[in-house]
Amino acid sequence: MRRLLKQFFDAYLIDRNLDQALSMVSEKVISVGTGEQETARNREELKLLMEREFETVKGSFTYDIRDYTETRYGEGVTGAFCRVSAYLAEDGCSEIALETRLTAVAALEEGRWKFVSLHMSAPAQNQEEEEFFPLKYGRQSGGRPIGGRAERKLIQMMSSMLPGGIMGGYLEKGFPLYVINDTILRYLGYTYDELVRETNEEMIRIIAPEDREWVEKEIFDSMERTGEYEVQYRVVRKDGSYLWMLDKGNEVITEDGRRAMISVMLDISESVGLQERLRREAQEDELTRILNRKGAIHFIEQALNGRSEGTLLLMDIDNFKMVNDTYGHLAGDKVLVLLAEILQKSMRKGDVVARLGGDEFLVYMTGCALKEIAAKRVDSIGRQFQKKMEQYPQTVISVSTGIVVRQEEKTFEELYRKADDALYQVKKRGKGGYAFWGEDPVFQEAAVSRHPE
Repeated sequence: MRRLLKQFFDAYLIDRNLDQALSMVSEKVISVGTGEQETARNREELKLLMEREFETVKGSFTYDIRDYTETRYGEGVTGAFCRVSAYLAEDGCSEIALETRLTAVAALEEGRWKFVSLHMSAPAQNQEEEEFFPLKYGRQSGGRPIGGRAERKLIQMMSSMLPGGIMGGYLEKGFPLYVINDTILRYLGYTYDELVRETNEEMIRIIAPEDREWVEKEIFDSMERTGEYEVQYRVVRKDGSYLWMLDKGNEVITEDGRRAMISVMLDISESVGLQERLRREAQEDELTRILNRKGAIHFIEQALNGRSEGTLLLMDIDNFKMVNDTYGHLAGDKVLVLLAEILQKSMRKGDVVARLGGDEFLVYMTGCALKEIAAKRVDSIGRQFQKKMEQYPQTVISVSTGIVVRQEEKTFEELYRKADDALYQVKKRGKGGYAFWGEDPVFQEAAVSRHPE
């Protein structure tokens, strides 16, 4: 896409070759310039606009493409956004002639990429009517509001060619509805009248309640900085289900002088779902469906970076091999799953529960720095596990735990090393108990009777 844009601007601005530039444009192209009459609904109309501009502005130009962003909408359809600065040589000096923003969509036609949509905006510039590319007026200041009904109609026409939907809202509290197309309505499962009734024309209400506050802030902040935004969030459909949307918008001034945004919205639920599945598969233990080592390290290091308190529990199943040897490996797998379930039920939401491999498990109690709480939790887990193991009477199985309360540790490796040292002390002295790093082990009564030193 970037290559196609460069070829187009080389032909149009540098070589001033109209035929070559138009060869990269679809016969069905829809083009919007920055003036009220700068619209073309096919290549022939665009040609007439460009011919008039060529007659008015002579000479060659140089240009820069900045802030380039490209999005693949589907097979054979690609969109791009960029800023274009064009320069006209005068008296041996290069002066800026135009600063504009360009949104372009290209599609494959008979094996060639061609533009099907070209939309330019220059909100800080004035230009006369009927100019396609306002080169000669680039130095003028002031703005011109977007056109009225005709402009809205054009937006609707352009939107029918895009793989996503178009929606506009006023840059006011709640994003009052400005414009919306049928694609967005299909995404949401509403008719226009239903959407108006459900939202009271406040588009913030289609966003998932948990996302509204941060999305609103992100849009307003980005608009103030750059006049554009790009954000991903969830919307709520009529049936209550969620869709993930990619929302890319730019600021406009409406016919009544109000600030608004016009955005292209794409359903990215499938892509997000795939990413989530891949992330989960990469960070999840296949047998127990809790985190694996990689996932545990990721979340624990996030907590450590936040400098929050925490306590690490490193657990190992005593005599686990006895289960496999006596009852078979399927029974061994069941024991691992049982301990994982006990850990999940015993811990709070936000705690990290993971299987590191084999019969080794880990828990990170976020925000907990009290030894008494950690000891009670470990004692409860041990007793629950021993109760479950009564179904394997020919084995002697328990859980040993090494514990470290975070002090100055900054990495997972530091915490793990200390917890592993504490676990070693438990194993060395009797199994079935727990020990805080640097302290003597504590054993449950049942464990002591079953594992005398």
